[in-house]
Amino acid sequence: MISFLNPIFLAFGAAVLIPLILHLIQSSRTVRMPFSTVRFLKLAEKRSSTRIKMENFLLWLLRTLLMALLALAFAMPMIRTQDFGNLLGRAARDVAIVIDGSYSMDYKLGKQVVWNQATDLAASIIEGLSEKDRFCVYMAGDQVTPICEQLTNKKEETATRLRALPLPVGSSQLCPATLAALGAMNQDVSRGERELHIISDYHALPWSRFRKADSAAPNTNAPAASANSSEQLWDPTKVKDNTTCFVTLLGAPEPENAAPVNVDVEPRLITAETPCQVTVRLLRSGPPLDTAVSIFVDDKELGKRSILLGGGKDNQLKFTLPPMAPGVHTVRVETPEDSLTEDNAFYFLIRVRAKLPALCVGATDSVFFMRAALEAGEGGVSPVDVKIITPDALSGESLQSYACVFLCNTMAMSGQDIKLLERYVAGGGLLVFFPGDSGAITDYAMWSCLPALPSAIIDVPLAERKRLLNWDKPLHPVALGLKEGSVSPSITVKRQLKCDTLKDKAETIISTGSGNPFLIGQLNGRGAVMMFTVSADRSWSDFPLSPFFLPISYQLIEYAAGVGAGAPYLWAADSISLEEYLPEATRESVLKGPNGKPISMRSALVEGVTVIYAEGLMSPGIYRLGQPGTPGDKPALAINMLRAESDLIPVKQEDIPAILGLKSLHVANSKEDLIKKLADFRIGRTLGEPLLWLALLVAIVEAFYSNFLMRKNSKLTDVLNIAPSGKMKDNEA
Repeated sequence: MISFLNPIFLAFGAAVLIPLILHLIQSSRTVRMPFSTVRFLKLAEKRSSTRIKMENFLLWLLRTLLMALLALAFAMPMIRTQDFGNLLGRAARDVAIVIDGSYSMDYKLGKQVVWNQATDLAASIIEGLSEKDRFCVYMAGDQVTPICEQLTNKKEETATRLRALPLPVGSSQLCPATLAALGAMNQDVSRGERELHIISDYHALPWSRFRKADSAAPNTNAPAASANSSEQLWDPTKVKDNTTCFVTLLGAPEPENAAPVNVDVEPRLITAETPCQVTVRLLRSGPPLDTAVSIFVDDKELGKRSILLGGGKDNQLKFTLPPMAPGVHTVRVETPEDSLTEDNAFYFLIRVRAKLPALCVGATDSVFFMRAALEAGEGGVSPVDVKIITPDALSGESLQSYACVFLCNTMAMSGQDIKLLERYVAGGGLLVFFPGDSGAITDYAMWSCLPALPSAIIDVPLAERKRLLNWDKPLHPVALGLKEGSVSPSITVKRQLKCDTLKDKAETIISTGSGNPFLIGQLNGRGAVMMFTVSADRSWSDFPLSPFFLPISYQLIEYAAGVGAGAPYLWAADSISLEEYLPEATRESVLKGPNGKPISMRSALVEGVTVIYAEGLMSPGIYRLGQPGTPGDKPALAINMLRAESDLIPVKQEDIPAILGLKSLHVANSKEDLIKKLADFRIGRTLGEPLLWLALLVAIVEAFYSNFLMRKNSKLTDVLNIAPSGKMKDNEA
């Protein structure tokens, strides 16, 4: 069905009569002259008249066609596919909209924000639908978030909700959300027309999951999609033929951004007298940029450095911080404000200790040498704050407040105490085992965190008691620097645990002769377990009297500080276990976000133990913990967004068809461009421009043809050399 945008110009179609009138009134002048024989002239005149009439008819036809084409072109005819749909009962359509919900959508172009443009575009698409159309809307974030999960026709309500939708602060993958949107449309197959709209920016990362179906290696930098869609692969052949996809890319085709993406603090154990060094890794998208980076400690600027950030390169910058008072200090690294402000700051915590707390569990004679070693120090001042308790007092201790726990001849423990210690290790603590005579070999089987399960306690023959110590892992933090010179130290071993087989992740750090393990280590959860095969007293060996008993004790303490040190920052998450990161939190504790509002917390019973979870830690910044009966809130967690979205590698508009692999696909780069493409698809393209080009072609043909006729058909008077007066001309030449 054809309609006209300017039907008034159809009135000028009457101009097709002009060539006909001109041809009808055109007359030939007849020259009468006497001639002796007129028979041949009459015959020639008859033949010439027939040819002229035929040629004039073709010329009239060309001129009539030219006038008709001009009238139609200015009338702007359009073929309306929607009207054909009404005629066939297929006008109603289902529309699915997928919006990129990553924080790169907060990119600013002048006063415009890409996210606001995206939500306004989605709302405009919905408002432009008819009453018969239905739609669903999904947001692609860290997880697929349905705005309208089922097909609906509530246009005003949804459009208002979309325009008020806040920007998420995570990453995104478009593929899971697109699959969810297609699944919503597939619930009703009665509609003959379907549209899929994907609204994103020019960031290439959200499109990476579409490549997974035909890629041998998955993209390890891509954040995980939702649990429901993470295993589904993109298969364009399963998209129904009546589905037309519209992709709209908003924002800058070549975006620029600078952001800190990671920090590292050294040393791991920081005391009040220790300066520390902060290494910042920065990322730059776009051409190289000369910028400044600042570091703030407790909201005070302590340093500012200039750096030339190279585009696509790994840029590092180091800050040296002076010694700080004991406690937890909030730190942030900032880059100047740019088009993407969400990632300009990176937050972390620095924990400064006055002394490193350690706990020794055992009878007085069993912990004697360990206590003496840990309390020793330069000038009589030890950097370790050691506490000695007996095994029956273990349940009353808050183990999370200790960096290291030494068990000296205390293997026979209750199941409750064993679970308490294993949870301590999983939460980041270091547990050091020393065997002894009070424990039987069967007692070791009750522990699941040991790096090896001893098979026997053996008495070493007198002739074999002299053992050389071998550093099997000389670069391990516990053994590093202990061995000096080329002579290996030796000890006398009278009794020892026999460990034939180590667990999968365990390793022998120090061994005695014939490969017998002396010190075995294993990472466990966020913590670690170290197990000696000799006791901490003189009953099994002279190890406590050896020259490296003291240094190895301090090496264990320093290793505990590195292993058990709280993470300086965490990535944003929907839920985290406070037992792992904030063991001091209780059900009465109040955790507040960067905006000062309380964070939702819930408790769950896990293996008979109450575990507290914090929900919705998605906003970057410093979170503070308040305890009942304690004034003030203390810095507890530093949360940052995953920095995958900060690397704004652009996707090319011409690559989208290859990524999606769909038969019917249209790519737009603005709201206006999409509206035009929708009009061309739903209504049809105007024929005005093609008709004008055709009219020009007909005009050219008419001009050449009329000129050809003028040159070809000579007048009879010219052939006979007859003057207009009727007299014969002289035939010269």
